Amino acid sequence: MLDRVVRLYTVQERQSPARAAIRRLGQPFEWLFAVLLALTLAGAGIVLFFALAPGLASIWLEPSNTWLVLGKDQPPANAVQFNALPLVTQLTALAAFALIVGSLAASLFFLRALFQCYRRGDVFGAVPQLFMQRAGIALVAFALAPGALQSVLAAVGSPDRNWFHAHSIAVLNMGAGLFVFARVVALGREVEREAKEFI
Repeated sequence: MLDRVVRLYTVQERQSPARAAIRRLGQPFEWLFAVLLALTLAGAGIVLFFALAPGLASIWLEPSNTWLVLGKDQPPANAVQFNALPLVTQLTALAAFALIVGSLAASLFFLRALFQCYRRGDVFGAVPQLFMQRAGIALVAFALAPGALQSVLAAVGSPDRNWFHAHSIAVLNMGAGLFVFARVVALGREVEREAKEFI
């Protein structure tokens, strides 16, 4: 005699309207962050190209800003061309640039992955919570990196002193907010699990 129970029909779980709406919204935001990630990486590549292989265009630095000088345009009088800086300064600046751009790219990557989870219907799972936390860490790193690296860049002779950016405050708040939202997701997952156990 067999003790195994065989399910004859597939039981479909009822999906709430709110979760269905989140799934619909997930796809456009997934595409948006994918496009922003591609643009960020492409823009970083263009800046690196002009910094390292100047021809008709090049990167110039001065205390208040960094300039992309095209064609016959003239840089500010006190600006220094990037590839004219000492090698140690160039390498340190490139490492700082990679950290700043990398943290921004990482945040966009994790946000894209987060909305990919939403598109698939995983709203309160552990995976979207992890992506949300990692995006928050990356955004905080992106906001704080310019100020944190300024003393290092100044020590190796970088002329750029423009480390404070107004958007860093907003980005820092967004990154911190993602940590709070990640805890909300964790709470929602607990509530959802308890509801299923009760039923």
